[in-house]
Amino acid sequence: MKVRKVVWCVVLFLCALSVPLYTAQGVINVNTATKEELMMLPGIGEKTASTIVAYRQANGPFKKIDDMREIKGISKKKLGKLRPSLVLTGPNTYIPTQAQKEAKKTASKTQQ
Repeated sequence: MKVRKVVWCVVLFLCALSVPLYTAQGVINVNTATKEELMMLPGIGEKTASTIVAYRQANGPFKKIDDMREIKGISKKKLGKLRPSLVLTGPNTYIPTQAQKEAKKTASKTQQ
């Protein structure tokens, strides 16, 4: 019985270690990010990233993350998915997952 518990603990520990390999890490500061940095976020393409930068230039920095709902192309659902990766202050530390990088490459190739 004790062996089974130890095995499960080891399995759970290994799973916990592998989670960062498959999930994006870090954050994007929406008040300082460039178009290219914003495009690293899942679901944010060139057009939406350009709109975010233009909105920020016209209206000043975002005061709260929910202000991004004013951007065409950012729905409540999309903002909910992006929220853990967005901040209003501090440096950009976002590192997309390998799957996101591949998806962006594929999308840009099909648009050309």
